[in-house]
Amino acid sequence: MFDAAPILEGLGLLADWKVMSIILLGVFFGIITGAIPGFSTPLAISIMLPLTYPMSPVLGIAFLTAIYAGGNFGSSISSILLNIPGSPQAIVTGFDGNPMTKQGRASEALGMAVASSAMGNLLGAFFLILVMPLIVTVALMFGPPELFLVGVLGLTVIAALHNSFLKAIIAGGFGVLLGTVGMTSTGAIRGTHGYFELMDGIPVIPALIGLIGFSELFYMLQQRYVTGGSKRKGESEKNLHSLLYGFGRVLKHPLTVLKSSTIGVIIGALPGAGATVASVVSYNEAKRSSKKPEGFGKGAEEGLISAESANNASEGGALATMLSLGIPGGLATAVMVGAFMLQGLIPGPRLFIDHQGLVYGIMFAQVVASFFLLMAGLLVSLYAAKVINIPTIVLIPLIAVFSVAGTYAISLQMFDVKIMLVFAALGILMRKYDYPLIAVILGIILGPILDRQLMRTFQGAGELSIGIFLNRPVSLILLCMILFCLAPIAFKIYRNAKESLGYARRT
Repeated sequence: MFDAAPILEGLGLLADWKVMSIILLGVFFGIITGAIPGFSTPLAISIMLPLTYPMSPVLGIAFLTAIYAGGNFGSSISSILLNIPGSPQAIVTGFDGNPMTKQGRASEALGMAVASSAMGNLLGAFFLILVMPLIVTVALMFGPPELFLVGVLGLTVIAALHNSFLKAIIAGGFGVLLGTVGMTSTGAIRGTHGYFELMDGIPVIPALIGLIGFSELFYMLQQRYVTGGSKRKGESEKNLHSLLYGFGRVLKHPLTVLKSSTIGVIIGALPGAGATVASVVSYNEAKRSSKKPEGFGKGAEEGLISAESANNASEGGALATMLSLGIPGGLATAVMVGAFMLQGLIPGPRLFIDHQGLVYGIMFAQVVASFFLLMAGLLVSLYAAKVINIPTIVLIPLIAVFSVAGTYAISLQMFDVKIMLVFAALGILMRKYDYPLIAVILGIILGPILDRQLMRTFQGAGELSIGIFLNRPVSLILLCMILFCLAPIAFKIYRNAKESLGYARRT
């Protein structure tokens, strides 16, 4: 039965100038940091994470999701003006955005990016509001076997989407192993090596900041823009008239916005897929269905609109998966899982049942962020050149100090800082050898859940048998989904083995 009370409660949480101000501040911060080449959205969220500790849950989560929304657009600014994507999801935006800049249409391209981003984000927010209760209703039917298989499915999807299935499996398995450190529900102690600080498990927040944020600094040091802003100019006709003209051009392509946003939402809901995959798939579909596909890559409006709509709409899908099932869709939502934990909340079906007003408040905050994104995006785009020319050689030491101070401030323990530095070193090695960070993070988060639900499954059945999963309809469906994700990998292995065998016979 429809209950309007939690919806009204959620709207009431937003009827506060503090919440509105923090959303606007988060959008601005996300746009500005996203516009700086190399300053990724997960990095921006992770360095702000400790600041949310003293905030109320709605303030803290709304702030981080606003950064998420702003960062998705901000990364397109440097991609359009300099062809240097602020984050990976903006790579596709530059395919047509940068040619428009070279044609003297930089402000027009930025205006189109602002409008597409705001509309995509708004459609993603509507999806989140409409579909979230349905996902939770289905999720509440899950028992321990189903919850265990959901965790396995999340890790499987990430492994299947990565370039190297083996590397993704190793990273995910290592993350699950780290997630089992500490005291179990039966009182057993595992993997602490005498450190009492690890009795409650690996501290998630220091691990996230180190693995994502701090390791990103070393990646930034390797980039060609580390000595400062580019000398190239993309400043043709940056004025409000051109920006608004670009905005109006987006309204000429409503079907492209709707279709691309739908693709973005669906792909964003897949764990590990994220905005980059969404923008690539959306761009390819727009090119396939366009009447002028030969114009793509040369300044096609549809190309830019499709990429920006999809990568911003993917936020709604990623948040839906994270809030309803507790499985982050990407690095940014993985950090936000840590934000919930800082507030004593665990994302998942029970969060929606026990804190419906808060969840609706967070979802409606996305709608507010979409309108703020439109205003803030236009304003920042007017002064975009100054934003993107902030030298990262100045930013790197400031971010490093802020990361260390923020990690220490969480619990006032140097042990957390040491954990952060250990995971920073781990993140650097993983980036170097192309191991997926999201797999380790997801493993750390899901490790305790997998361990607990598997134990409850076998305790309830009284025996160790695979039949427990085969005798339950929902479990059987989840097993089929896992096998479906693994099917392309198995086919690829079979094909490679067949080709190798054929080559060996010929030689």
